[in-house]
Amino acid sequence: MLLEEYAGLDPHQLRHSAATHLGEAKVPLQLIMAKTRHKNPRTAMRYVKPGGEAVAEITAILGLPRRTH
Repeated sequence: MLLEEYAGLDPHQLRHSAATHLGEAKVPLQLIMAKTRHKNPRTAMRYVKPGGEAVAEITAILGLPRRTH
């Protein structure tokens, strides 16, 4: 493939990177699946790797409201 031969880029790696960036940008899995043309959510989920900051964000959402008095 020309892309791989001349630029040293693997098309699958580009697809993987794009899907990972979409996951980091909090794009819903269904949209990532549509973009990557995956039919199985398990396959698309390998591209979504939430970091510590994302986990802390959802933990804060689910956390109990703090008392003010």
